[in-house]
Amino acid sequence: MLDNTALIVFIAAVVVGTIYAMVVVKERRRGRRFFAVKFRNWLDEKIYRVGTWLVTSWEHFSKYIVQLNWYYSIHSFWKAMLKATAGIYTYFENHFERNRRRTKELRAEKRQLSEYNHLHQMAEHKNETALTAAEKRKLKKKHLEGKL
Repeated sequence: MLDNTALIVFIAAVVVGTIYAMVVVKERRRGRRFFAVKFRNWLDEKIYRVGTWLVTSWEHFSKYIVQLNWYYSIHSFWKAMLKATAGIYTYFENHFERNRRRTKELRAEKRQLSEYNHLHQMAEHKNETALTAAEKRKLKKKHLEGKL
């Protein structure tokens, strides 16, 4: 029984739709409506308002919501890129500062060692082992006598 009811409703809809389409075609040819003129004009006005509202709403949605979200996503992307760049810069800056400190330490160490180089050690050794004036005279006397 349900199948028969659905079939009857479908056939009725097709027949009514076909008749309405034929009436609309004839009305367009003559340039005026045949029946329910006030009701159909009122209905056209309501449909026009709903359509205008839908177009305005779609423009608002596409212009302000979608576009704004697009701008926010681009902004978020650039913010993330900036943070990454700042992080990389900070890493290298800390690395350079650590190297600079180490370089200063090495230069100070080198300066300290260069003050105490081989020639300096030789001069110290010479001063430590230098003969006294009396020892020098005694050694000179031996040289002159040829005893060395």
